Amino acid sequence: MCAEKTEMKVRVPASTSNLGSGFDVVGLALQMYLEVEAVAEGDGLVIEAEGLGASQLPDDESNLIYRMIREHAGDAVPAGLHLKIRNDIPLTRGFGSSAAAIVAGIALGLWIKRGTPAERQVVLEAASAAEGHPDNASAAVLGGLTVSAVIDEQVEATSLRLPYGIEVVVLIPDREIETKKAREVLPLSIPRSEAVFNLQRLGLLLAGLFQNNRTYLYHGVKDRIHQGRRIHLLPPMGAVVKALNDHRGCLGAFISGAGPAVAAFTSGDGRKLGELGIAEFSKEGIPAEARILAPDYLGLTYD
Repeated sequence: MCAEKTEMKVRVPASTSNLGSGFDVVGLALQMYLEVEAVAEGDGLVIEAEGLGASQLPDDESNLIYRMIREHAGDAVPAGLHLKIRNDIPLTRGFGSSAAAIVAGIALGLWIKRGTPAERQVVLEAASAAEGHPDNASAAVLGGLTVSAVIDEQVEATSLRLPYGIEVVVLIPDREIETKKAREVLPLSIPRSEAVFNLQRLGLLLAGLFQNNRTYLYHGVKDRIHQGRRIHLLPPMGAVVKALNDHRGCLGAFISGAGPAVAAFTSGDGRKLGELGIAEFSKEGIPAEARILAPDYLGLTYD
C-alpha cells in the first residue's frame, strides 16, 4: 500500500436497474450506501462488517470485496490488511449489492496498486467485466440515471439527472432471490415482437422521465423480456407491481433489478405507495419494508 496513505475509504451507492423496459441498459443510483475502509496494519487479513447482512459476509479471503482488491492490487496488497465494511444496501434484493461490492473492491485495489485513486472509466470497465453487464456498475460508479452499452468491447455510459421532485419508493420483502438464479430463468433468445415491444417502451420510459409525461412513463416501465419470466420466483412481486401501477400517485412501478424488491417512481405519494406495497406483500405472509429514496448523483467517491 502506498506509503503516503495507509488508510483508504470508498463509498458506493446502491442501484436499481432495468426500470422495466431497459433490461441490462438502464440503471439508477439510490441513496443507500456501501462504505469500505482499507487500513494497512498488523499481520494477515482482518475483516469487520456492520450494517445490513453483516453476518452473511465472509470474513476471510473469499469475501467479494477482498477478492476484487487482491485481483486488482496483486502483489501490492500489504501483508496486514484491515477492511472495515459498513453496509446499508439490502443483499440479494435487487439493489446492486454485488455491483457495489465489486466497485468498492476494484477501486480500493487499484488505489493500493497505483497509490492514487483510479479514473472512473477504468473502474467501470473492470466492474462491468466482473458483473457481466454494465447497468448496475454504471450507476454505482457514475451515479444518477445511467444508460450504458458495450461498444467494441468498451463500456460507454452516461449519467443523467432526473427532473426535480421525482423520488423512488422501494418495497423490500423479507425474501431473497439470487441474481444468478434470476438470470437462469431467462431464455437465450426471444421473439422479435418482444424485442420490439421493449425498444418502444424504453423510448417512452426515457421520454416520460425527462418530459414529465405520466402516460409515457406508465407504459415505459412495461416489458416482455424479464419481469414476467421472473415473477414465479416470488409471485407477490407481480401483485405489488400491479397494485402500485393502479394507484394514481404512482408514475410507474417495476421489479427492481432481478428482484424480489419492487420500485416505483412518484412525486409525493411515496408514503401511501409504501403502505400499499407492504399490504400487498403481507397478503402472502411476507413482511416487507418501504423506503422513500432520492437518486444519488455522486456515484463512487474516494476519501
